[in-house]
Amino acid sequence: MQCLLCIKPLEKYLYKNGYWIYRCPICHLGQTDLKKNYKQFVKEFYSKGYYEGDPTRSAYADYELDKPLIVRNMSKLLSFVVPKKKTGRLLDVGCAFGYFVELALSRGYDAYGFDPSSFAVSQARKLVGKKRITEGTIGDVAYPTASFDIITMFDVFEHLEDPLNDMKKLSALLKPDGVIIIATGDTRSLAAKIMKRRWTFFIPPQHIFFFDRENVASLLKRAKLRPGAWYRVGKWLSLGYILHLARTTGESSAAQLIYKLVNKTILMRLPLYVPMKDNMVILANKLP
Repeated sequence: MQCLLCIKPLEKYLYKNGYWIYRCPICHLGQTDLKKNYKQFVKEFYSKGYYEGDPTRSAYADYELDKPLIVRNMSKLLSFVVPKKKTGRLLDVGCAFGYFVELALSRGYDAYGFDPSSFAVSQARKLVGKKRITEGTIGDVAYPTASFDIITMFDVFEHLEDPLNDMKKLSALLKPDGVIIIATGDTRSLAAKIMKRRWTFFIPPQHIFFFDRENVASLLKRAKLRPGAWYRVGKWLSLGYILHLARTTGESSAAQLIYKLVNKTILMRLPLYVPMKDNMVILANKLP
């Protein structure tokens, strides 16, 4: 395997969930060796269980029940966009159940979204209407060039098969004065350094690429995007979601036991603020 950015041989970094994560010795970009057809993988993996606590997915305990907290986190991310673009046409990449599209519509944006999961798309269309939601990957969808003022990617960047080519396509969809906002994990964050293989972003196979500030900036510039502002954010999470992550990607037997005890109880919905700030948020402008 070669580095997407440096075109240098990658080195084995860690083995987890039956997959090797490799890392570039120069720019430290990490990459999962998926060894599967990406489109087929996406179609099969992001099924109903991904959103409803399937332990083989290391994803959500109950995405629907966690909606209030998910929207609360999304509202914070939207607050970074508002000073740049108070109105406009918005595209949410990896829109899942359409919560951010719904939020953006309520704030006056002309919002649309797409997602590769047929299950998620069916839920999103129920929420905001069929005309606003498209099923597919970045490579699949066909929107007019320079047709969006804002593109949002929240917890999506690390799932892409080819983030460089995907970002080039998204850049082309932006209007000349458009902005794109990305939220993803930072491999150089304190949490990543302390937790190591148990860090919540080290979740192969769904997380394919692993970034830090330097290599993500390099990638964006190659896609004709200029990072203009950087933020670090904590998140509101439910106890159930935290325990689900801890028992899966955290590989904690104690969390597995506690999860079984509190599952199906009101404790699963207990809101907790997690100030780890291992999520970096990048607001980028389109280069001329």
